[in-house]
Amino acid sequence: MEILQQIIDMDKAAAARVSAAVEEERRLSDESGEGSAKAREDAVAAERAKTEDFCKRQAAILDEKLSKADKILADECSKLDEKFSAHKSEWKAEIIARITEG
Repeated sequence: MEILQQIIDMDKAAAARVSAAVEEERRLSDESGEGSAKAREDAVAAERAKTEDFCKRQAAILDEKLSKADKILADECSKLDEKFSAHKSEWKAEIIARITEG
């Protein structure tokens, strides 16, 4: 009977060691998961920052190009206005002459 009690005691001790090992494994797994999640969050934040920086640089480039295009457009419109003003009387007389002669 004493041997049977020793076997039962050893079984209980083994069960406690297994339970402690399982709990330790779970704890380590949780810590590892938290570390992985933190690393993933850091990687996502770094990529998001890179993307935002890229978008800001592209927006600045586009703004500069748009500003240049607006200046070119304003210059061209000014040239057309000057040309129209310079030839307005001439063109008006030519149009009237064509209508009245035709």
